[in-house]
Amino acid sequence: MTGPLCALLLGAVLGLLPDDELVREFRRYYDDDKTPVQRREAVLNLGEVDSLAATEVLVEVLEDEEEYLVRRAAIDVLSGYRTEASAQYLLDGVLFDRKKSRDEALVAATAEALGGMRAGFALEPLVGLLEHREFEVRMGAIRGLGRLGDAGACAPLSTVVTGGEAEDAEVMAALSALESIGDAPAAETALLAGLAHPSKAVRLEAIRVARELRPKSVVRPLIMMMGEDPDPRVAEDAFEVLRAITLRKFEDDMTQWLAWWDRNEKSFVMPDLEAVAAALKQLAEEGTRYAAGAKSFQDIQTKSENIVFVIDVSQSMSEPFGDPERLKRSGREYSSLQRLEIVKEELVNTIESLPETTNFNIIAYATDVDLWKKKSARASVLNRSNAVKWVGDLKPRGGDAAGFRARMGVDRGASDEGRTNTHLALMTAFGEDIDDRGNNAFVTKITDDVDTIFFLTDGEPTVGKSVDMVEIRQEVARVNEYRGVQLHVIYVGAYGGDDFRQLAEQNGGVFVSIGG
Repeated sequence: MTGPLCALLLGAVLGLLPDDELVREFRRYYDDDKTPVQRREAVLNLGEVDSLAATEVLVEVLEDEEEYLVRRAAIDVLSGYRTEASAQYLLDGVLFDRKKSRDEALVAATAEALGGMRAGFALEPLVGLLEHREFEVRMGAIRGLGRLGDAGACAPLSTVVTGGEAEDAEVMAALSALESIGDAPAAETALLAGLAHPSKAVRLEAIRVARELRPKSVVRPLIMMMGEDPDPRVAEDAFEVLRAITLRKFEDDMTQWLAWWDRNEKSFVMPDLEAVAAALKQLAEEGTRYAAGAKSFQDIQTKSENIVFVIDVSQSMSEPFGDPERLKRSGREYSSLQRLEIVKEELVNTIESLPETTNFNIIAYATDVDLWKKKSARASVLNRSNAVKWVGDLKPRGGDAAGFRARMGVDRGASDEGRTNTHLALMTAFGEDIDDRGNNAFVTKITDDVDTIFFLTDGEPTVGKSVDMVEIRQEVARVNEYRGVQLHVIYVGAYGGDDFRQLAEQNGGVFVSIGG
């Protein structure tokens, strides 16, 4: 027996065992013959043990660098442990061990887990790792300090941001760690430095953290960024955060905002968290972004100049839209009620309206992916015309019989062409060059300056490296952690969509369901 059923049964059995016996059973079960899903499930079953024996076996899991999600599960399980003996073992048995401390990946994972354990004696060793020669270890230490939640980490984390020597990813991780600690006054200097950072990705992260920590000192810099930042996506995010944290509903006019702030800065009191949360919810429900000069696709607006459109062309996209009356009420008219034809017409309208300053690409996916261009192209007259023709030629993959067999779970070889490979589509959109049929390595980082993805689908994944939306969302979180890409999801399925709503929300995007 293999697959999810086996993992489920394993969880039920292990949950009935005493702690020591459960660890012994884990050792007997966990080996290379098990799939990554089975190994991850076994690791998660150690979550309630919190013993030295379980800590030791999870360190062995961390030494296996083959599967990111399995190691991620081990870090998270260890982070939930609270016994001093477990934390001390990570310190003495890994970080201070002459042999194990040479394994940079193990040290990085251990540092993050140790912080998650909230062991106060870990503060000084983790701060010391900020000076490590290896980038991966420094990143693990930064994450660990964020998880530790000790205000004593704020000063060294702020130095990472303001020192001028750290890599962009380290600066973003330090800002995120300061957010986790939650001491706004202690993070203020770092936050202001992040808002002025030369890296677009860092500025986007600083804007996001400003939304959470809300020190009064960020209002003026955000106003200036809204009007003067050279990147439209940064200006867009600054405007949205300004609206949320001040509860003011001015338009995107820097002069108006400055005039208001000059009059009210001294007396203004930042709104409480509950009011800000309500404002953010309202902005999300509006589903529009930075209206002035914005492009729009399926009613989601953006001022981004670096966009990728990802379109599902699986066999199910040949089915008709399920609610014609709803389409009539929207005021739109289409030449066909087929899902893909409706999407194509909307996308063509969007492409034709793109200004020449926009760089864009289009990805069509079913079992495999097709790219309009190898990398993003400027929206010139010729490129827009070529893209419109390319979109117009798109057809659902797989025939009717093949699609029926795929839905029934039979004759897989005949129906593979029209299945839904969500994982491959998303990784391609992020620029990750992978072999989705078995290679776990992400060998090529993104070369385009993509900061906005529109992802359109009508249903859950059915083929690919993973068909588990929890795992897929974790993979997206990993590759997007230090990129700041905004991922909007347009869902045209007949029912469901909660997984894709979470995907959008976890990546700063808008979720729109237009029904199937």
